[in-house]
Amino acid sequence: MDDSLLYDEGGLFDGPNYQGEVLKFFQTVGHTSAVAPLIVAEDILHCIYSELNFNAFFDKNERSAFSCIESLSRLFTLDSEAFYKSQISQVHYYAVLLNTSKSERTITANAILNAFAKNTSDYVVIMFRHEKMCMLAFGKKTNGSMTFFSDWFDERNVIDIVSKVDIRNLSLNSSHEFFFDFVYMAARSYYTQPMSRDYAYSEWCSMNILSDGEEDYTRSRRSEYVNNLMYAHIHEYGDDYIEIQGIDDYQTGIISDNDYDFDLLELELDEMMAAEVFEMDDDEYGIEEDDFFDETEHIDAENIPPEILSDPVKLLEWLRKNERLNEDEQTQNDDIYRVAHINILRTTP
Repeated sequence: MDDSLLYDEGGLFDGPNYQGEVLKFFQTVGHTSAVAPLIVAEDILHCIYSELNFNAFFDKNERSAFSCIESLSRLFTLDSEAFYKSQISQVHYYAVLLNTSKSERTITANAILNAFAKNTSDYVVIMFRHEKMCMLAFGKKTNGSMTFFSDWFDERNVIDIVSKVDIRNLSLNSSHEFFFDFVYMAARSYYTQPMSRDYAYSEWCSMNILSDGEEDYTRSRRSEYVNNLMYAHIHEYGDDYIEIQGIDDYQTGIISDNDYDFDLLELELDEMMAAEVFEMDDDEYGIEEDDFFDETEHIDAENIPPEILSDPVKLLEWLRKNERLNEDEQTQNDDIYRVAHINILRTTP
């Protein structure tokens, strides 16, 4: 892989020939050997409606996003011959240069990607550029549209992207495996490792088990911690955040307080047992710990007469009598043992 290809004058992030530079990027990572784009749009709308063979109806939001496209090209297509297993699905690559505000760049890119993806049953990959930043976007039409985005990157961290999406990190078994390996290598972390509410509150419980301050156990503290963890990526990306479609796991309010309380108690007991600090208070309950762990023979209910078993008062008296008999038998056994032991000592030279 020749990294120098990414450092031509102007290049990927500031060159006048953006589609050519993006094509060179995909040459560098081994996705194509093409030397020229398949289509370079002279008229953006004519290209979208005619040359790209799109036939779906575009709504007002999509048409507005198209107006922000400064340049558009279809770079190349990976068809079934590129993979070991022949499949109908292909992977289409595009380059789009956006002319919009920074706060609108990702929302606009999302609208364009969804519009392109809904017009084909194949996979769509678009490299967007806005000013001196680039972003990879991935789309596939399913029941709706399935879209993923990389972080915006510049010349300082382009090598990180190159190393991840290099052909050696992607499967060539099928277009499906290739595409989703590509997504996994390049997509934002909240796509590949989505946060769940179960994980969030288990983290909170675990954190409090290890803390000494009881004030951390309050529900207000819990809510604050869980919300901060669940929505951290939304605050991190700000205007560039695009929600994960089909996942509504951010509704922390549907978890009841009982769920939290029970899990917290369960984790606390597990920690106490693991640390061997779970001890019984003999003075408080008036019982000995050995009462629960003795190895004496248990009473078989089948040996208790039915008329006694059905009467709680008679049953209690029967149990007490049986306990005294067991104690007398044990005392007798202890006496026999002591006498035998003394006799052995006396006869030993």
